[in-house]
Amino acid sequence: MRRTPNHGSAGFTLVELLVAIMILTLLMTASMGAVRIASKSWAAGQQRADATEQMRAIADFLRRQFSQMPALTVGEGDDERLAFVGAGEGVMFVTSAPQFSQGPGLMTYVLRGESVDGEMLLTLRSASFDPGNEDFVLPDRNERIVLAEDLDTIEFRYYGAPTEDDIVEWLDAWPEDAEFYPRAIYVRTSGEDEHRGWPDFVFELRSGGAS
Repeated sequence: MRRTPNHGSAGFTLVELLVAIMILTLLMTASMGAVRIASKSWAAGQQRADATEQMRAIADFLRRQFSQMPALTVGEGDDERLAFVGAGEGVMFVTSAPQFSQGPGLMTYVLRGESVDGEMLLTLRSASFDPGNEDFVLPDRNERIVLAEDLDTIEFRYYGAPTEDDIVEWLDAWPEDAEFYPRAIYVRTSGEDEHRGWPDFVFELRSGGAS
């Protein structure tokens, strides 16, 4: 008996091919979107990790510099005062030059908030300390490092007793006629969102308090 060929099952129709191509296109688009999302998430995570590592390195550097502060005075006679200025917007102090500077001696540092083009920055300025200068000011020629940017607020506070007659407490500013260095410095920053600011830091001073 002769069989006739079944032409209906010989292949796919044009509609079936179009549907298959459409499904394949949707799958590829979804896959590429997932890859892009994963790539962006990895890049954002890496950026946050780098920022955290940088913040830790800066905090460790500041902690070492504050802990090495010697008890210094500037000026003579009635004009003699501590080589230290503590205000709500920043602090100026003298400490040992870092090892990587390849230079012995002391450095004057200013850690403070600066407004540049409407943007609040946390900066660190430094210059060689001149013991012969009766005015405790940072020289015009100094180096500046931007530690953090896009900040809303930068707050400094100081813990200790400026004189023997004072009680030990947190102060918004350290008096210019203080007899002693503070025992600790509190630094707080905040940004537009919770990820912009640093965590709060408390730096202890070896030279702080009454001797």
